[in-house]
Order: sequence, then C-alpha cells, then structure tokens
Amino acid sequence: MTGPDPYLDLGTGVLRNRLGITDPAELAQAEAELTALRLIELRQAPLPGRYDLDHLQDFHHHIFSDLYDWAGQLRTVSIGKGQLFCLPQHLETFAADIFGRLHSEQVLRGRDLDGFVTGLAELLGDINALHPFREGNGRTQRAFLAQLAHDAGYELRWTAMDPAENNRASALSLAGDTTALHTMLARLIRPLRQLPQSRPASTDS
Repeated sequence: MTGPDPYLDLGTGVLRNRLGITDPAELAQAEAELTALRLIELRQAPLPGRYDLDHLQDFHHHIFSDLYDWAGQLRTVSIGKGQLFCLPQHLETFAADIFGRLHSEQVLRGRDLDGFVTGLAELLGDINALHPFREGNGRTQRAFLAQLAHDAGYELRWTAMDPAENNRASALSLAGDTTALHTMLARLIRPLRQLPQSRPASTDS
C-alpha cells in the first residue's frame, strides 16, 4: 500500500462504518453482535449460489452489510498478516483458478471423509491466501465452507475450532503446507448421516 488506506478513518485509524463509530472497542463489539445475528441466519437458511467468487462475495455482503458500505466488494488495497495475501490486482484471476479447480472436482461432493477433508484443507488454504475482503475474511470463509460441507454431506463444526491452532495452520498454508489445516479439519468434520436429519444437497452447482 503506497498511500492512506481508504477504508480507514484518517483521524482514528478505525474502519469507516455505517454506524459512524470511531472507537475501535465499540466497533469490535458492534461488529461481533451484528455479524453473530447474520451468521445465525446463514445456519438456518442456505445462501443460494454456485460456490464461486460471486457466491463468496454474497456471503460477505450478508454478514457485514449492516456495518460496511463495501461489504461484498473485493478489496482495493494490499493486506497481510506476516506475509502479504493475494495482491488486489490479481484477486479475480486467482479466484478463477481456485473455483475452477473446485468445480472440476464436483465441489468436493461424492468423496469419502478423508478425501473430503483433504480437498477442503486445500480449498481453505487457497481462499485464505486469496483474502479478498478488507476485513471479515475468516468469518466469511467459515460460513461459506460450512454450507459447502453440508451440501457435500458433512457437518463442519467451527465451534470446536481452536483459534490459535487455526492461526498457525493458516500461516503454514500460505507457505504451501496444508498438513496442519488437514489435521485441524479432520477433528471438525463428520458425516451428516450420523446426525438425526440433514438438508438435501443443493443442485445449483
């Protein structure tokens, strides 16, 4: 990033938001409360789409539109955590590769448990490297992948995730090693047939 971050309030360094909040703690609290409600909605009713970049953007918009005018829009600045994520000018090209491969693999449907975990670990690593939004990538990824897993016949229990383990595994995946993501996801995923009732898989692919 060569100039001021247009997403931030210049005076406070806080993300510009629809509520006019300029205190970081207050914004964090409002964000947690508002997005929690939106995430509940997504667990109760699936968000239609093709499991592509547009669909991922729809998830982000649904979760964050109460707070940010740019919800669902691809970021225009470079961001990173220790190392840079995908540069903004390459987001659409990288996403086309990620989701093109996903669809060539039938959106991971029809796989046994280990095959599904392997595919999902690779997909999560790629989407994390993409990091297409200025803020809210993690929550968007998790909601998106939970629905994808459900449609493939699996339950992805993010509530059992260890945040520290996820951070370490995500950092390793940026270097091309998804082993830790696979280990983590293997503990979070189980077949839906073990549950009392499951939602029929979407035919929109």
